[in-house]
Amino acid sequence: MKSFNNSNKQIKTKTSIGSIFLEFLNQYPKQFGFLFFLLILEGLMAAISVFSIVPLADFLLDATLTKPSQITKIVLKIFELFSVLPNFWHFGFLFFIMNLWKGFLDVTIRFAILKIKYTVVRGLLGETLRSFFNARWEFFSSAENGRLLNTFNKELNTIGDTLGGLATLLAQTIQLFIYLIVPLWLNATMTITALGLSLVFGLPFLLLHKLSYRLGKQNTETANIAMGVLSEIVGSARIILGFGRQKDARDRYLKALDQHVNVTLKSQTLLTAIPKLFQPLAMLAAVIAMGLAISKSILISELAAVMWSLLACLPLLAALIQNNVNISNFLPSYEQLLSLREKAVRFQEIEGTRIFSKLENSIQLKDLSFTYPGRSKTLDCINLNILKGKMTAFAGESGAGKSTITDLILGLQIPDEGYVLIDGISLKEWKQNSFRERIGYVPQDPVLFHSSIRENLLWSMNSVAEKELWEALSLANAENFVRELPNGIDTVVGDKGTRLSGGQRQRIALARAILRKPELLILDEATSSLDSESETLIQRSIEQVAKGTTVIVVAHRLSTIAKADMVYVLSQGKILEQGSFAQLSVKPEGILEKMIKTQLSLKNL
Repeated sequence: MKSFNNSNKQIKTKTSIGSIFLEFLNQYPKQFGFLFFLLILEGLMAAISVFSIVPLADFLLDATLTKPSQITKIVLKIFELFSVLPNFWHFGFLFFIMNLWKGFLDVTIRFAILKIKYTVVRGLLGETLRSFFNARWEFFSSAENGRLLNTFNKELNTIGDTLGGLATLLAQTIQLFIYLIVPLWLNATMTITALGLSLVFGLPFLLLHKLSYRLGKQNTETANIAMGVLSEIVGSARIILGFGRQKDARDRYLKALDQHVNVTLKSQTLLTAIPKLFQPLAMLAAVIAMGLAISKSILISELAAVMWSLLACLPLLAALIQNNVNISNFLPSYEQLLSLREKAVRFQEIEGTRIFSKLENSIQLKDLSFTYPGRSKTLDCINLNILKGKMTAFAGESGAGKSTITDLILGLQIPDEGYVLIDGISLKEWKQNSFRERIGYVPQDPVLFHSSIRENLLWSMNSVAEKELWEALSLANAENFVRELPNGIDTVVGDKGTRLSGGQRQRIALARAILRKPELLILDEATSSLDSESETLIQRSIEQVAKGTTVIVVAHRLSTIAKADMVYVLSQGKILEQGSFAQLSVKPEGILEKMIKTQLSLKNL
């Protein structure tokens, strides 16, 4: 049984910065542990680099060093230990070396942060795809294409950048605390004054979280719409050109893009404005603190060290505030990713434990009913039997439920009532992919990948010999035209096979299915849109394959199923006739007989 719980409604997923950080800290402890180690090491180097300016300042103020600071005394003892003269060049070189090492550590930390970012993005991408492809077809058919594409194309990049920012936020927080140790030790009053004033000046910026989150949400939603429109018009290029509606298509996309750009401008301006406006205020705080310190007769060398430290701290403080607000801007992207993953889990396939190897007897549909959300019943109490080694066909008007039956057999849909039985065992009890891997499937609109014919064939079965490729092409009546192509079997077919004709695409798709040597071959209206010559070739292929394979054929063109052992004629979700094609085609006043006459009369026009 299945249930539809408003599957088209977006899941409301709320997250917090703390929970996100803890989640990734638990998932990637080694990477964050290495980052912590580097941050502590960098902090120590930062402290030493700040201390190294004190003896240089003392020397510049008094070359005789008659009244050196405590830090300078320590450096002089180290110089004496290594027989180094206390002069300008040596003090300057010490200052240079300490800052150079700090620079190297900063680069290493940046590398570690980027490594964490891309490790996390790769993990998110892999886990998201895993959850998507563990879901039933219903998940994909009910999802908005623009939302899916935008999540992978833009939002994952946003998430990656912000997760890098999250690691940077951590690094900056630790660096800030370490940087403050030196000025606090040298002059606590001046440091606390500067820091306190900076926090007061920064408080209004921290109140921008809600605005940042709202703009981030609008940014994500407008990007979904723009990506959806772009995907739709690119996929519909043929009909747009055919109707001469290029301008309308372009204008429609630009309108959606303009909405996205307007929100993005506000969002990015907000994030850029924070450090640009905060830094002058933070410098004002440092100047005020310095003015108060000068009035209390602080040593110039110590004042220089404190100011050097504070000037290093202020950009960190500005970046902390900016990243804090930036993370609020990214939360909607992460929430959208989570909502899609949660929806995929809700539509997770029902997975059994039995391993399918071959069909022994038959496939049955027993008392089976199915309804698409918001529609009338598609299939109503269907009972049928598909025998091993036989060709079974489904005929009937459009919307009768023929293709839905193949979806149910493939496990792409789950019946509301009744069962799909494989050799008498419910499909739910089989491992889905063990069954599907023994199926050859050719849909009405075959999908070929933008690669060579060889690669398209090997996609279904990658460990086959060259001889088997040509045998499959021969069975599909595709060998001759493939050999005539400029690069033969290595000819690239274009995106979705657009460099081939419709009939050629169908025959390559059939060859791909045959190559698997399937236990079950499903042909879903494989000739409905073909010309007479292509249809005849496909019919011959089906007849050849059917000699040793269980075949299911869904067909509008009844000539395709003339050799069917069993035909089920459907109308409005019910089986109205069943029997061999030979029997039903001559049944007086029979539905199939009328359909044949109608098609023959149309063909003779």
